[in-house]
Amino acid sequence: GKPLIILSTQGRDSQSHLSTMAQVLLEPNAIPEPELLQETEAADKKKKPEEMTTATADDTSSFWAYDSKGQELDPQMKPAHQTALDSVWPLTEAERTEPIILRQLLSEEQIEVILQQASAPGVWPRGVVDKEKEEEKNDTSTTSTTEEDDHKPLQHVPHHFAWTNNHAVLYMHNPEVNNPSGEDYWFVRACPEAWAILRGGMEAGRHDLPGVPVLDELFAASEETLRSVRTIELHHYAPGGGLLNPGHLDCGSELTLSVLLSDPETVEGGDFVTYNTTQNDRGPVCHDMQRGDAILFASEKFHNISTVTQGVRQSLVVELWPTKLLY
Repeated sequence: GKPLIILSTQGRDSQSHLSTMAQVLLEPNAIPEPELLQETEAADKKKKPEEMTTATADDTSSFWAYDSKGQELDPQMKPAHQTALDSVWPLTEAERTEPIILRQLLSEEQIEVILQQASAPGVWPRGVVDKEKEEEKNDTSTTSTTEEDDHKPLQHVPHHFAWTNNHAVLYMHNPEVNNPSGEDYWFVRACPEAWAILRGGMEAGRHDLPGVPVLDELFAASEETLRSVRTIELHHYAPGGGLLNPGHLDCGSELTLSVLLSDPETVEGGDFVTYNTTQNDRGPVCHDMQRGDAILFASEKFHNISTVTQGVRQSLVVELWPTKLLY
């Protein structure tokens, strides 16, 4: 009597086309032996400093916290850490949860498709979309100088809003922002394969399904599924950019997925940071992520991005509204 959904199980390194993936029928409670593609922070908590860095004890004795490369974490993160320390005990339900790392959720090819589609000429604006900006644009008495442009390293990337000169965001789902003509859900239409994998990964985390399932295309693109999506965003962080707000969380959402699109070897700083969940240890946890890796977490859990000091960090963020079971 229970409805069935079609899932395809994606192996750790498997990135074959959706149509070639073996499909299996699963009832919600009939789950096979899991091939887990999850890494909780238990492993991170067990890491010793000497496992995280090649520096000697003398070199690191003054470090207040470690980043993902074993170096000192951005000192600008201290206020956010203090907020985590000061948070009321017992912690909220979201704060007590551990994030899940989904390794290689997106392939290099899928990432390139996303970036190429978003950057295609004429598809998205290269600036803030609001009335004041349009008025400034039409005002011939105000012109940008080369010096001013040099302080806006992200002015040429596709974005709707520049939260700062070093952090820009593009909204790829909300119809009222994206498509004045009335066409909805740009990202889903432009990148259907990547979308099915992203949405499948989130469903796996929501219901503790094994591996990283890819929901069948009809389900992933159904109106009910799309309405459960609050936002799909493309973020760029240039040197000096980060998300340092103490107590930052995705208020009102239920589940958030953040996928690293840039190569960490070309970026310094820019760690995704959450905080330990025990009463005696609320220290920052810097997640070691590679290109294509995703972190899945309860939306109202504190999280930050440490300051980028070199290169440009790119990430894709999906948030889901609180919702009943979809099947």
